[in-house]
Amino acid sequence: MPSFVACRLDRVDFRAHRPPDPSRSPALPVAQELPSRVRSESTRELRYAATLSAVIALRMLGLFLILPVFMILAVDLPGFTPQSAGLAMGVYGLTQALLQQPFGWLSDRWGRRPVLLLGLALFAVGGVLAALAESMPALIAGRALQGCGAIAGVAMALAADVTRPQRRPLIMAIIGIGIGGSFLASMALSVPLAMLLGLGGLFWLTVAFALAGIALVLTVPRSPPRVVEEQDAAQGNSLPVWLLSLSVFLLHAVMTLLFVTLPPMLVDDFGLGLSAHWKLYVPTMFLSVLIMLPVLRRVGANLSEHRLLPWAFIALAGSLGLLPLGAEWPVLGALITVYFLGFNLLEAGMPALLSRITGSRGRGRRMGLYSTFQFLGAFCGGVVGGSLLGSVGSATALAGAGAVCLAWGALLRLLTKRFFLTGAVG
Repeated sequence: MPSFVACRLDRVDFRAHRPPDPSRSPALPVAQELPSRVRSESTRELRYAATLSAVIALRMLGLFLILPVFMILAVDLPGFTPQSAGLAMGVYGLTQALLQQPFGWLSDRWGRRPVLLLGLALFAVGGVLAALAESMPALIAGRALQGCGAIAGVAMALAADVTRPQRRPLIMAIIGIGIGGSFLASMALSVPLAMLLGLGGLFWLTVAFALAGIALVLTVPRSPPRVVEEQDAAQGNSLPVWLLSLSVFLLHAVMTLLFVTLPPMLVDDFGLGLSAHWKLYVPTMFLSVLIMLPVLRRVGANLSEHRLLPWAFIALAGSLGLLPLGAEWPVLGALITVYFLGFNLLEAGMPALLSRITGSRGRGRRMGLYSTFQFLGAFCGGVVGGSLLGSVGSATALAGAGAVCLAWGALLRLLTKRFFLTGAVG
């Protein structure tokens, strides 16, 4: 060996060139990093879901508190007629339906948070006008302005933006549970609060709820982190969007029809007074949620929400068609539980599926279209339900709604195989 090489080798510290000892590496193993990252993402998603659920629930609580007592309390206003009162009730849903898509379009350009704040501010100002109204035209104007705060689609779009596809059914379920909870709370509190505060006081409550919602939205970051998604097989095809929009139209039309026709049937046919109806709704809703959550976890993990759609509508059909026969309390409770289960699965599963097939781009506009049909369904269900109640009675109206759900479920069974070819993204 040449002398100069030996000299250089004598000066080399071979310890510096040893391969690093993995046991002494300061970095965490990948197996430890991933669960920590997943837990962090899950916590963030649940935090957003809780905030959005509270915002929507507060807004819906203000609306639900008024529904059971409005027709009675509005009688004393100058200009009252059944037609004007019906218009005051329905104009909110009409303006909501008309503005859902424009608000979704704006949220795609301005961001979700500014549009949510704008919608809640309009809802609050409309509540002030309605609370101060001294005539039916003024009350109708206030209700119409409240409806201009069309943020349902924007809130769902934000929920989809910040959650992973496999978690969306659960997150949408949390938001749906908030809405269901506000409905059940309104059933118990509406009459006592109306006797204490009057119609004007109830509208002031809606203002307070809107301001609380604004405070909650302000806790959301201006630009929340969005989940990066790959293209779905159905993205770019508008037919699945229309299919889901028509489905939510039917879902909410039937829901409104149910609560127009079922309460009189409970009172007249089953002898269950109005003050006791919560004893039927609260336990059955709670039980349906307990059954729903594990189902949503499973379909969310597989991204297979579309497989639920036909069976959920068939469950609605069976419960609605058999309700007039449920004279015994256990049978009636079981049928209402099945109805709430089908409704909640659809209410959570369809927005999750829609958010996935539309992708991130233009999501607000498409969610707005979906919410437009949602509110149109509620409006039409109320009108049709009232008409059928007066002409053919509750039993026939519910049977007819069940038949429509059965036909739609059978149609979806055929169409979902064509329009939703896979349950996986990418």
